[in-house]
Amino acid sequence: MGLFDFFYSSNFDSNVKTFVFHSTKHQRYESDVPVMGLQICGRTLSLEKNVNGCSGYRLREGYGYIVRGQNDDIGREQFAPKPMEVIKQSKDYVLLRGYMTQAMGPFGWIDFDLSDYGFEVFYENGIVQKCVLHMYDRNVRIEYLK
Repeated sequence: MGLFDFFYSSNFDSNVKTFVFHSTKHQRYESDVPVMGLQICGRTLSLEKNVNGCSGYRLREGYGYIVRGQNDDIGREQFAPKPMEVIKQSKDYVLLRGYMTQAMGPFGWIDFDLSDYGFEVFYENGIVQKCVLHMYDRNVRIEYLK
């Protein structure tokens, strides 16, 4: 086993199920303070296994997950797809976090650190109840609810 294989090995993600979660409301927090009030609007979040990589990123095929968000009001992406890896999980909870990779820039591939992003999934009886997108560098989180 090479160093690359060791770095990308994980004991966590063998039981993480992919999903599509339709949220009808979300709340943004800045430094743990709710801002802008509860937003009543549709968002679709998904967690998919990285099978063949993700357009715009240089990823190891088959490693980790891709987190996506869509603004249902206008049918467009809410945020760019985020490659992430599972760093903590239990029966009712999964925490994923972005990692160092490469992204296509105007002059070719550049190192791109996605570790400022995290994604939490909360389950009840195996059903997603809430998703939280973290922007750690800004001390911001957005809680997506049913």
